[in-house]
Amino acid sequence: MRFYLQKAAAVGFLVFLVLWVAGTLRGITLDYPLPTPITISEFRSSQQQFQGANNLKQLGLGWTALPLVLDHPKVELIRIHDKRAILAIGTSEFTKDEAAIRDAIKEQNKQEQKAEIFTEHRSGIEPNRKLAIEIGVHPDNFDALVDKLQTIGTLSSITVEQKDRTGEFRTLFAKRQSLKKHLEAIVKLREGKSPTLEDSLRLEGKIQEIEKEMQGLSVQFGDLIGAETYYHIHVTLAEHVPGGKGDKTYTMPQRVGHAFLWATAWWFAVALACCVAAGACMSVWVLMQRQAR
Repeated sequence: MRFYLQKAAAVGFLVFLVLWVAGTLRGITLDYPLPTPITISEFRSSQQQFQGANNLKQLGLGWTALPLVLDHPKVELIRIHDKRAILAIGTSEFTKDEAAIRDAIKEQNKQEQKAEIFTEHRSGIEPNRKLAIEIGVHPDNFDALVDKLQTIGTLSSITVEQKDRTGEFRTLFAKRQSLKKHLEAIVKLREGKSPTLEDSLRLEGKIQEIEKEMQGLSVQFGDLIGAETYYHIHVTLAEHVPGGKGDKTYTMPQRVGHAFLWATAWWFAVALACCVAAGACMSVWVLMQRQAR
């Protein structure tokens, strides 16, 4: 009897050892999908513009009302450009790293040029949560904030791009000037002679159409330029189960320890299953013996 107990103990230990090794290998080879950066279109609709950095303050027009800016002689000197960084960050500590991102933004707000969260999207449930944030930051603080965000979680990818958007402003301004001249011509035509009632209604309708289109252009100008000047940082924070092969924050001792717990749980599950199976077989054998008598 003692021999069989020793044999059972040896088999049990070997089974546990196999489960432990398998758990460790599983952690090393477990897929750890890296997050993909959210696209710009997912932050805002295609009709919306991104307010960029401009030189209005250098021209002395920083706090001038937009209509006065567009009619100012220095309007031809206005320059607009945009610089943005797109970061994709993976994490197994979602709550902690989300707080770190927000703390980095708050740190910028202690300075004279503040950083703002323009757009925020949250989706998924634990352990597959995802957060996407669009941050507006003063150009002087752009590099410092990007460097800080790179230290949070596991950086999957980063893209930094810069674009001169003065051409967009010139196109809108030319369209506005054309509409303005067209409006002046129609108003002059209406006041030049006594038109018929039908002509007056037609000219009034045309004036309203042009004014409505100019209001739409004013909205686009407001989206393109403003009193504040911003660069943009788009951050995607994606949560993953810890311990995958790409999880650099998970050390080998942690993997071995996690595998030990995993092997222990499975060993007890297998042992329980074996005990239940043995008990069932024993019960059936006893019942069959009694019936045979």
